[in-house]
Amino acid sequence: MDNDTKKCVLLLEDEEMVRFIVNDYLKEAGFEVLEFSDALPAIEEINKRNIDVAIVDINIPNMSGDDFIVKAKKMRPNIQFIIHTGSSDYKISSKLKDMGVSQDNVLIKPVEDMNIFATSVNKLIKK
Repeated sequence: MDNDTKKCVLLLEDEEMVRFIVNDYLKEAGFEVLEFSDALPAIEEINKRNIDVAIVDINIPNMSGDDFIVKAKKMRPNIQFIIHTGSSDYKISSKLKDMGVSQDNVLIKPVEDMNIFATSVNKLIKK
């Protein structure tokens, strides 16, 4: 991929206002953003196209965020993940750790500095 190609971020968040704010910020930061409120259409999209980074809420319709990550990683081994959750005590499971998901990439809602999203996405893309 050349440098002029926008990096693609999948945003899986069931809270409409949070999804709107994060989506708007990431688009302004220069990313292509695909937003979903439900895990099933998001999985279908991952099956169709390459996604660089997925930002995943843990409590989403039709499957847990952890299950979504496991399924998506099997489909697209190069995809990277940021977990965006309201659970202040959320810890990465050993299964996700084994898949390369790091506790450093867990963002607890509310995220007050939106720059953290772009910084985290860019860091994962460069991995």
